[in-house]
Amino acid sequence: MPLLPGEILHNRYRVAGLLARGPRGAVYRGWDATDRRDVAIKEYLDPSVEIQKRFRAEARRLAGLSHPQLPRVLDHFALDNGQYLVSEFIDGIDLQSLIDQYGPLPSDLVAPWLQSATVPLIYLHQQNRLHLDIKPANIRLTPDGRVFLVDSGLPGLGTRPHSPGYGAPEQQAQGEVGPTADVYSLGATLYTALTGKTPPNALSRETGLSDLLPAREVNPDVEPYLSIVAGRAMSLRPDTRYDTVETFARALERPAGRPAPAVSPMRRAGAEPAPAAAPAPRLPQRHHRRLDRRSLLGLTAIGLFVVAIAVFLALTNLERPTAVDGPAATSTLQSAVIAALTQLAPTPTDTPEATIAPTPSPQPLLTETGSRMIYIPGGSFRIGEDTSEENDEKPAQLVTLDSFYIDETEVTNAAYAQCVEAEACPRPARAGATYYQSYYGDPAFDDYPVINVSWYSAEAFCAWRGARLPSEAEWEFAAAYDAAEGLERRYPWGNTFDGTILNFCDVNCQRDDRGFEWDDGFRDTAPVGSYPDGRSPLGVYDMLGNVTEWVGDWYDFRAYRDIADTNPRGPIEGEFKVIRGGSWFTPPDNLGTFVRDNLDPTAAQATVGFRCAMLLP
Repeated sequence: MPLLPGEILHNRYRVAGLLARGPRGAVYRGWDATDRRDVAIKEYLDPSVEIQKRFRAEARRLAGLSHPQLPRVLDHFALDNGQYLVSEFIDGIDLQSLIDQYGPLPSDLVAPWLQSATVPLIYLHQQNRLHLDIKPANIRLTPDGRVFLVDSGLPGLGTRPHSPGYGAPEQQAQGEVGPTADVYSLGATLYTALTGKTPPNALSRETGLSDLLPAREVNPDVEPYLSIVAGRAMSLRPDTRYDTVETFARALERPAGRPAPAVSPMRRAGAEPAPAAAPAPRLPQRHHRRLDRRSLLGLTAIGLFVVAIAVFLALTNLERPTAVDGPAATSTLQSAVIAALTQLAPTPTDTPEATIAPTPSPQPLLTETGSRMIYIPGGSFRIGEDTSEENDEKPAQLVTLDSFYIDETEVTNAAYAQCVEAEACPRPARAGATYYQSYYGDPAFDDYPVINVSWYSAEAFCAWRGARLPSEAEWEFAAAYDAAEGLERRYPWGNTFDGTILNFCDVNCQRDDRGFEWDDGFRDTAPVGSYPDGRSPLGVYDMLGNVTEWVGDWYDFRAYRDIADTNPRGPIEGEFKVIRGGSWFTPPDNLGTFVRDNLDPTAAQATVGFRCAMLLP
């Protein structure tokens, strides 16, 4: 039976109102008549003698914890069938309330708030304790600018508490849990704050009943790197998440040289451009309102967030709610904070927003053969495609790559000839092409991709240049990843096939499944770089079509099932090498940045060429 407002517990604590209810009890706001202060009273209902004994032992251990961002445990006692834990009441507003009011919150506010919330969690882990119930409702922002992590539960009682959408799969399955379970919950909290949506249950994801959409697909305003962070933290496998909370916190830092995104006021629902001297704008009156980053310019730092609240409270002469006010008091305080956030806006005389000069990316490298290599900044992406009909192209897996360089175009006949002249490479197996009887060695085809070279010949050329063949993951990242959107593309130019911007098996091709409705202008290979509109988002040409490309990895049908999460490589040996990208002889249905194929490394074909890659020199 729930406790009623005004009820006295332990001859000392007066119940003010219900804060939250769970399957094993509830949390109440109360008033400590002895010490005259607000408290939180956590009720744990279980009549068994053994549980009561373990509760008391666990409560004593919790009372021994001390951190400025954790509520202090003040008391514990037993009444009838219930056990009670009394702790400090943390006044303020929780993250869930802000999400409920505004929907998705700006990235540049969410990231520092969560970073601050990791500090007490790191302390808990150092004490060999887990939280196991991290969610937006348990992260509180106080009027004096602190971020608290509340309701650490009582995991020592043998339970695995979790809230729907926030519990790791091993936690829900009552299996062995470790620090990465809290990392999962942090990722889910980040996801909710960025999207306004609770993520699907982990067990339903494991069984295939639901899927986790990237945060940036749910809310295009999410910064790409934060979308990746949330996805990795919520990996279903504990060993593929961030290994510690510290690592997660570092991942929340904005990448070097990347300024905070400029958000147009038109992105805000119902907003219109206003002249510089216009009064402070007010958000439209609707149930879910987007928190405007322009209105919160001064709140990016926690200290200014505090100032905003303090100014509002001073202007409105609000009194701090007392314990006996109950839930209404909490609601009043929340309303005050929300109103402060809503009404604040920068003025022309405010200190201008600091700008960070972007760190210039390394310039393209000019190789000794005259070709260029494009800098590819490292990052995380999903290799593979879960919707593919081919089992060797799934499951899609999140992997992280170091920065590297890759050839802007496929290696040309002229470039390869230099290696042959240096006696470091064998000549191509044939000098002709399928339709071009004169090809290798003919100046008219110097800027066409070299073909009829084996994997070993391609590797020899790259080694001669001080490079190597790209890994399969590097190739797909350079072909598919859109850094601006934080998403992978089905084709280098987008997610819809366009037969006018690549060289493939079109009407000129002698295959029954050719693309009859297109004419790309070539019956065979085309000069490299002939289709600038078909470049990948990272600036690499001909990643689909023209020639299929050798990559460094041995082929494994099951490669993605147990893929390494950092700089993955294929098996150390095999029978076939992976080839990627399709060629002038590939029909449209067989083209895609995720499509894998394989070939005997000794084979030399008119449809297969290559490009080189290297790590930063």
